[in-house]
Amino acid sequence: MPKVAILKSSGEYRELVPRLLELADAHGIVRDGESVLIKPNLHAPQHYTTGGTVNPALVGALIDWARAQGAAEVLVADSPYHSHPNPEEVFTATGMAEVVEARGAKWTVLRRHPYRTFHDTSAHLPADLRISEAVFSHDRIINVAVAKTHLDAMVTLGMKNLKGCISDRDKRVLHQDFDISRAVLALSRLIHPDLTIVDGTLGMEGIGPAMGTVAHLGAIFAGRDIRAVDAVAAQAMGCGIDDVLKLKRARAEGLLEVESIETVGEPLEGVTRRFERPYEAMARQLPDVKLEIATACSACKLNLIRALCEEVAAGVSVPDRCIAAGKGRVKDPDALLVGTCTRDDSGRPYLPGCPPRIEGIKQFLSGYS
Repeated sequence: MPKVAILKSSGEYRELVPRLLELADAHGIVRDGESVLIKPNLHAPQHYTTGGTVNPALVGALIDWARAQGAAEVLVADSPYHSHPNPEEVFTATGMAEVVEARGAKWTVLRRHPYRTFHDTSAHLPADLRISEAVFSHDRIINVAVAKTHLDAMVTLGMKNLKGCISDRDKRVLHQDFDISRAVLALSRLIHPDLTIVDGTLGMEGIGPAMGTVAHLGAIFAGRDIRAVDAVAAQAMGCGIDDVLKLKRARAEGLLEVESIETVGEPLEGVTRRFERPYEAMARQLPDVKLEIATACSACKLNLIRALCEEVAAGVSVPDRCIAAGKGRVKDPDALLVGTCTRDDSGRPYLPGCPPRIEGIKQFLSGYS
């Protein structure tokens, strides 16, 4: 019976973390002399107050906890989104590097390490999937995610956070050629965190995982079973299991038995708050914009939507015609084509890029407003 601990949280992690992990039966996970990898969600150089990245104070408290359990080495490691030009910035700009270094621990960008290749592990993953060797060179893994909505996956929690462990090439391929929800479920069969924490002290709702709004859930979740933790956190965000494809598939494949999950600490109904869904936020912020983006990867989608939202918020007019991104045939004959995948021989206006930059999208669209 998987156990998931729930506590209300205001961000005072020093005392909260030991209580949370005691409730989650985490004592004994880390033994004397072992090495620990802490994998936070640092997908972009966003401050934690945006709800987009893990609070460095939480990671600091986890370092202290791991050492109190006897850890000899603690490494904090992640990689940002695949096209980020300066990956170390996610540690320095978020304040994570400062907190880690102040405790005498180390941090690293996973893409700077060698990869271990996994061949033909799943129809939902690349045939040659590369996972950072750092994941396998440590005795224990603590997976630390944020409670956020996601444009492609409804929510991004513990399983989705594992995507930061794979190569940039594979990140791109997952979003372009695979169903991301099925992919991260398959990835969770290859990477096995000893402990998963989802922090909803501050989460993100709306157009996540990067440009949503702060959601004050005020709760934190922890457990040994990554899928059980995700299921409980998703329900706290107002999502049913059937609303989240990776959880629905996990249940269908026998990897998640929702009815058997034991929650301890705060009752789930006492911390539940419905998060605004991504497409609800898009309809609210871009009510008159016509989009054809169902087959676009999240990088193209997010850059296009961010460009449009910023223009609308600034009072700049946007084109009164369909804007398309993604693979496959674009149906609207008058559409503006954004991103390399849309290129065809139709003669329609086309902006290359994988993904196109936000300012480039704005300039492109301004010519047709």
